[in-house]
Amino acid sequence: LSVLTRIALLLSAAIILALGIAVAISEKTLMKNAANQAQEVARVAALGAFTTINTDENMHRLETDEEYRKEIHTLFRYICRGADIRYLYLYTVNEDESRRYLVCAAQDDEDDAILNEDYGHGELSRTPLHEAERIVLSGRAGEAHEYVDNEYGKVYMYVVPLYDDNKELRWLIGVDYSMESIVGIAHHNRRVQLILGMIVVLLASAMALILIRTLVVRPIKKLSKEMEDFAENKSVDYDRGIRKTFFDDEVTDIERSFDIMTADISKYINDIETLTGEKVQTETELEVAKNIQYGIVPKEHSFFGNGYDIFGCEHSAKDVGGDFYDIFELDESRICFLIGDVSGKGVSAALFMVMVKTSLREKLKAGRSLKATMMSLNRDMCLSNPENMFATIFAAVLDKNTGSVRYANAGHNPPVLIGKNPSLVSVKSGVALGLFDDIMIEEEELKLEEGEGILLYTDGITEAVNTVKDQYGEDRLLEKIRNEYDSTNARDLVTGIVDSVNEFAGDAGQFDDITCVAVFYQHHDSEFSLELGSFDSVKKTILCSLGESEKTKEIILACEEMFANIVFYSGADDVKFSCERKGNVYAVTFSDNGKPFDPVSQKLAEKDFEDLDMGGMGIRLARMNSDEMVYNRDNDRNVLILKFEI
Repeated sequence: LSVLTRIALLLSAAIILALGIAVAISEKTLMKNAANQAQEVARVAALGAFTTINTDENMHRLETDEEYRKEIHTLFRYICRGADIRYLYLYTVNEDESRRYLVCAAQDDEDDAILNEDYGHGELSRTPLHEAERIVLSGRAGEAHEYVDNEYGKVYMYVVPLYDDNKELRWLIGVDYSMESIVGIAHHNRRVQLILGMIVVLLASAMALILIRTLVVRPIKKLSKEMEDFAENKSVDYDRGIRKTFFDDEVTDIERSFDIMTADISKYINDIETLTGEKVQTETELEVAKNIQYGIVPKEHSFFGNGYDIFGCEHSAKDVGGDFYDIFELDESRICFLIGDVSGKGVSAALFMVMVKTSLREKLKAGRSLKATMMSLNRDMCLSNPENMFATIFAAVLDKNTGSVRYANAGHNPPVLIGKNPSLVSVKSGVALGLFDDIMIEEEELKLEEGEGILLYTDGITEAVNTVKDQYGEDRLLEKIRNEYDSTNARDLVTGIVDSVNEFAGDAGQFDDITCVAVFYQHHDSEFSLELGSFDSVKKTILCSLGESEKTKEIILACEEMFANIVFYSGADDVKFSCERKGNVYAVTFSDNGKPFDPVSQKLAEKDFEDLDMGGMGIRLARMNSDEMVYNRDNDRNVLILKFEI
């Protein structure tokens, strides 16, 4: 239903209810007014009769002259019919309170005949006097009226006294007005009031509805249409303005508010679209930056081989971070591992970190010592560092044949010596790089025994806080290493430490980058005897780093085929291997001093089943199970790298 229809229905219901209440309240008033009207009619009729017979002569003639009584009877009937009176009679009251009637007349012929038969001339009636009659007879009032219910029905009786010339009461004139007539008058008056009231109310309602339609409904419909257009198009094609006039009302206030709201929403939507576009662009750029950073500093990096087990990971507090680590071979016997923390967070720290890490690797790969590398990097940072950023760095080199670790520290956290009783390594703290151009970096050395290791970490671990602001601290770190040492490798140890820190922080969340590198020294001769059984060491290392799975079986199968090819066909007298994992890429490297042979470039023809034992099947299986094969001839050695996605 429309608003106008609802208002009309409610208005109609209100009118009907109001009229009902008005009728109920005015019932007594209408009856009283009808009775007053009847009383006036009775008074007029009585006065008419009184005027006609109110002389001594006429009174005497009524007593003696039958013809005169008939004339008066005829007059009384005429008065009854003209004034709509039921009964009109002339009588006297005796001392014994009996009534003696002289003239009786009725409006209806049948009632007139019955009345004259019962109360003809001289007839007496001994029914008790009514209160109105007693009032008139006692002289308390010149006239009186009363509701009477007798054998002739319910009537309104009006009594008027008739006096002779001596001012003595001679007769009484009685007028009976029918109650049905009074009720009829009341009903007539009610109908007239209702009709007039309905006409007035209907006219007022019509005018009200017209005004409501003009001033409310039409503007609201127009406004609703404009709202629909705005919701669909986010714009409107009108210019109502916000001018104020004499005819302003609540609807125009709503229109004005709508104009202001649409302008604000349009501006807000434009701002949101702009901000959303900028946010999407920023998020895209951050995602690209994060991918680039993970390409430079992988989230996880494993490095395995005979004599060592190394694992590092980095978890940024934001999309990109300032922590970094690196693990790489310097030569056949030495592996470099380092960790650093750049001041600040976010994109700026990540950019600075990339420069620092790249420069470190280049200088160390060039053969510089740790000390010379650190001092050279510090000078470069001081010369081109407009944002005055700095970095703490701990760099070390492991000799996998002897377990010797040479290291240099530039203001970084002291590492932990991993063993049954782990402890912090006492190192010279040094100064962070990038602060002063004349710092001195010291180079130190320690010796790892079989099964021992070293843990590098950033302050995101020891300074992690929980919801009550307690720090994780070095004691918890040492206790965690002590509990995990007997049954873990580098990967499990680092993963356990990171999980422990996150569990400790709980709802407080990670507030700083978390980076950690663990190095275990396991002294084994990395050279194999040229026997196929020597592959067990390679298999054990792969299983230790990856665990048992279908993918691990495929990796072992490919490596075993290539190892067998080296044993049977290369003519080498020593073979070395290493395993490395960066993110989801796992690489196994074989190095031998045999004759040059590039399995990558070999073209393998399709062979029948009976020709498979003539060679080439191992290379085919290795290619099928690996995602990439890379071959290089370096220093008279074959270097083959098998890469697998895991």
